Amino acid sequence: MSHSLESDDRGIILPCPACGTANRIAYAKVSQQGRCGSCKADLPHVTAPVEVASPSAFAALISQSPLPVVIDFWAPWCGPCQMMAPEFAKAAAQAAGEAVFIKVNTDEQQQIASQFRIQGIPAFALIKDGKLASQTSGFQPAARLLAWMRQS
Repeated sequence: MSHSLESDDRGIILPCPACGTANRIAYAKVSQQGRCGSCKADLPHVTAPVEVASPSAFAALISQSPLPVVIDFWAPWCGPCQMMAPEFAKAAAQAAGEAVFIKVNTDEQQQIASQFRIQGIPAFALIKDGKLASQTSGFQPAARLLAWMRQS
């Protein structure tokens, strides 16, 4: 999970590509162009999956994000989940500025997984305007995942 961004209850932690400073992007502002607090360089849109650290961070993100949120329910021991990780990251990069892609470890965040009635992993959910719009499961190449997200 080396290419995921971190989050907390207030936003996504995004490193500045120019100076490396960690910047917090409020969930409600993920669709806007940010600026680094240190060097004032433009920050890119969120181009990598965001690792959700707590139920409160998850609730804040899905309720405040102006962009659709694509959730990957996964676990470290799951082989198909490991195969899915690079495809999910590719989809996140291709949909930067269009949607936020987040990862929920079902071993660590069982409360969130049960909220979505996750039976098997990998599983995916699409949240639009704070509400569940669609769910799917199983390995998905990035192109299929993006097609599902855009047509749901």
